[in-house]
Amino acid sequence: MNNVEFRTGGDWDTTTLFNNGEEVFASQLFVELHCGRDEWGNPADGGIGNGGEFAAIVRLQEDPSREVGLFPGRLEMIFPRHNLTIENTHPGFAFEFTRIWYNGHDVTDDVVDLLVNIDAANNQVQAYITVYRSHWIAQDEVATYNII
Repeated sequence: MNNVEFRTGGDWDTTTLFNNGEEVFASQLFVELHCGRDEWGNPADGGIGNGGEFAAIVRLQEDPSREVGLFPGRLEMIFPRHNLTIENTHPGFAFEFTRIWYNGHDVTDDVVDLLVNIDAANNQVQAYITVYRSHWIAQDEVATYNII
């Protein structure tokens, strides 16, 4: 089981990746999740419970053409002013066992989209999370938070 920690201070010199306490020299960390949609593809309440698609890989510097899966396990990503944790400890990586926390809040039932692409080889950095917020009286809303 993997216990991965990605940490960045906002530049390449402060960016590290560890798995089970050992540093991993990676050229790319890629996490993409799409869920929380109704039968027409519109954002909806339910998050992971609505089913979806999930990819989480690392490309190592020694062989960037090979994708190494991160799950089952736990992935904690620490950015300036943002903390994102994804956990799926199911041995078969069953989607419905995925749990997600954003800045300490469990957003498993609210997440719609999640993308983290830290690609040192191509000097690309992108990270955001989109959550669905249902309101009892007011209109429901979808909020996207740019992480980096």
